Amino acid sequence: MPFRRSPYNKKVEIMFNGFIGRYLHNIDEKGRLTFPASFRDLLGENPVILNGFDQNLLVMDANRFQLLYERVNNMNMADAHTRQLRRYIFSTATQIEFDKSGRFIIPQPLRQIARLDVSALIVGIGKDIEIWNPDAYKTQEEQGEGPTSAAELVSNFDLTI
Repeated sequence: MPFRRSPYNKKVEIMFNGFIGRYLHNIDEKGRLTFPASFRDLLGENPVILNGFDQNLLVMDANRFQLLYERVNNMNMADAHTRQLRRYIFSTATQIEFDKSGRFIIPQPLRQIARLDVSALIVGIGKDIEIWNPDAYKTQEEQGEGPTSAAELVSNFDLTI
């Protein structure tokens, strides 16, 4: 008997609209990175890549970036922290254009920020995507290892569902 999906599972698949999983891909000599097809489909048109918060890169769909753009631009421009935040976010942001093979060029300044050379780890983090140097990601993971570290991390948030 062939495997059949229940209507409930199909409904869950349709309802969930986020980025999950990890993918290791090579970066070619032109600085191009292939993105998983499922991520490209969810990103839609005109996604944006920018400096992340952990020596990585952040990819957002155009709608989320627009919300961030509006929120940051509505902050008090006279405040020095606001100006610094604007420079941090907007000076590195650029639109992604995928080619027919599902690749895009990571601009050199962003490759330098994330220390990307020959490979990149693409990590789905729910509503956004992070791009990491694989060694840096491994170090980040190792810092959070231990018998209680996951429990300690989770205990800092209300994950009641």
